[in-house]
Amino acid sequence: MSAYGDRAQPAYSADDVPQSWPTNKHVLAWWTEDHDQAVHETISDWQWCWWWKVSEALIKITPKTCLEQWRRKDPLCKKYAWYNVLSGFAQARAQVQGLTVAIRKPEWKTCTLCGERFVEDSLPMPFVERLGIDRLGFCSPCIQRTVFFDGRPTSSREEILEHIRALTEAIGRVPPQGFGPRIGDLKGLSDEERLGLLKLLGIRPSKAAVDRNYGSWFDALVDAGVLDDGARRTSRGIQCLARDGHVCLSLGEKTIDDVLFAMGIEHTKEPKYPDSNYRADFEVNGVFIEYFGLTGNPAYDEKTKTKLALAKKRRIRVISIYPGDLATSKALSRKLAPLERRRKAREG
Repeated sequence: MSAYGDRAQPAYSADDVPQSWPTNKHVLAWWTEDHDQAVHETISDWQWCWWWKVSEALIKITPKTCLEQWRRKDPLCKKYAWYNVLSGFAQARAQVQGLTVAIRKPEWKTCTLCGERFVEDSLPMPFVERLGIDRLGFCSPCIQRTVFFDGRPTSSREEILEHIRALTEAIGRVPPQGFGPRIGDLKGLSDEERLGLLKLLGIRPSKAAVDRNYGSWFDALVDAGVLDDGARRTSRGIQCLARDGHVCLSLGEKTIDDVLFAMGIEHTKEPKYPDSNYRADFEVNGVFIEYFGLTGNPAYDEKTKTKLALAKKRRIRVISIYPGDLATSKALSRKLAPLERRRKAREG
């Protein structure tokens, strides 16, 4: 049985590190107290899985030139992959310093989905990343057959529509194609919400079924009526609450707001176009974001032209997002990528 199908045995065992590794002079030449702190924090955050994440944490705080020089000089980097050398050094140093005693013992739990008993460290790292080290409420086989399920190839049009509508209600936004396996798809949900979502993912239609019945996920979303529906109607239209508390007038708008929030991009709602009564949907450091959800409606299209003309006149950059951009996570991320690059540049 693979590690992905076991409930009773640890998914991994850390490799034994040679006793000489903690004294590796090539690593110690650039190692600092900050690196020790990074190891400590990684152990605290990831417990028995920490050695999977420690190289990433150390690389993040080490100058690139420093790493390059070390990799050229250290003979171990010619014998092993350099990131494994780094991880091995961190493991050995943590043991010498007694940092690993803080790792709690994995608990035996009852899977909320299937009712079977499992031990926490039986979940492979890809599953731990999705659930969180302190929220391992489902066993490895259940995650395997729900989150990483390829979908039902025989799903009918009616079953696809029912699934899309239920999934939209479960996550509170427009579901992109392939929702479920991504690392962040289960984050921000309560245990009860996760349980309901996993049940849905376990019966989802396959991509082949969607393509056979609709031609594309976007066409299925349109037929399901979720791109601009599914939220509370008010005198101003459709209203729903984004994860950061912003009030949005459509699920499409909420989807964009939630992605901005998840990307760590600070944004404001409804900035005003200069010298007019028109407002955009979002603003990020002077850049307007517009969700043109009713494209094709003549009056709406005329309003869109007016907005874009005002932006051009005032030299305001506008990122235009259309319903089709919400059908895949890649399409929406591509539209918002320049804003993320700016955020990272400002941060350092």
